[in-house]
Amino acid sequence: MKKAIFSVVGVSALLLMGQVGAQQPAAGAAEAKPVLHVPDQKLARNIADTIYNTWRVSMLSGNESSWRGVTTQARQVKVRNLIISQKGQFPRDIFRNQPAPPALENFAFVGALAGPTNRTLAATYLGTLQLGDGKPAMNAYVLEFVHEGGKWRFDQSRFFNLSQLPQVEKRLKAGDLSVLKEQDGFHPYTAPPKVPAACPYPQLIGKVFVDAQGRDIEMRINGVSEHEFVDERRADVISGGLKRGLNTITYTIRTPNEKTRPTMAIGLFVMPETPGNKPVCVFDHIIDAGDEARGGTFSFTVSNEMIASMSPKFSGAAPQPFHAVPLKTGKAGAPAAK
Repeated sequence: MKKAIFSVVGVSALLLMGQVGAQQPAAGAAEAKPVLHVPDQKLARNIADTIYNTWRVSMLSGNESSWRGVTTQARQVKVRNLIISQKGQFPRDIFRNQPAPPALENFAFVGALAGPTNRTLAATYLGTLQLGDGKPAMNAYVLEFVHEGGKWRFDQSRFFNLSQLPQVEKRLKAGDLSVLKEQDGFHPYTAPPKVPAACPYPQLIGKVFVDAQGRDIEMRINGVSEHEFVDERRADVISGGLKRGLNTITYTIRTPNEKTRPTMAIGLFVMPETPGNKPVCVFDHIIDAGDEARGGTFSFTVSNEMIASMSPKFSGAAPQPFHAVPLKTGKAGAPAAK
């Protein structure tokens, strides 16, 4: 069933500490896998422990110079763009309201893999982690490093809840490095990440919400903000934000398993800056399971009426977002089930 607007916006976004959200490690795709190397494990652990701990201390102490010295250039610009796109101040807000990064002494080192050119490294640790208000659970904690400027630097971390993966947990505890090769969530980058362009200060704070389970989507918004969603449900801050008036979005959609063809939803929102206001959807692309998903380039307008409707005092009819595909409606405008 399609809905005219999104009523709830997930507010997950790239954390300034370089940590991405919990997920399940995905099995490698059918296409050719990158060449991975098994480095000297003692040396790899020393690199990972030293660089991560230096980065962690810089986050806890708010030491900008130390943070810059141990963080990849790509991550520095991504952090800058994230702060600017939410109308914060950079570098002042690098360390503001950031949770303490996990301490490695609470984790056991499993092993590390190096990328095709030995300029990237992924180190995996295992330990109990409590995320938010959830219960403590066994997680794999993966740290990504890049060799640039003549030294190793930290880029980001990710964690995988292993509660539903007892065999993976068992193999990790046994130090089975083959499982790291089998699951791409444990892989290093195939190449150092590209340094993004610095975004402009936004007129409006924007977020993009995508429910792309079973699909892969590559996206660019207003020619600046680049996003990639791979079989996941996630919300990102739009780099450079949205503008009053004309905006553009371009995306491609790939469905690896054509037989599945699940539902899909893309929504762009202007986020409130005034307490008590609510987000407003300005663009959507919603399809039912079995419908064909086509990407494209679309232009849409953020109107003054849309901005006004964010206020709880707004009394007019709710303005509709731009629909990339027509909504399926039944009688009296009600959403129709297939």
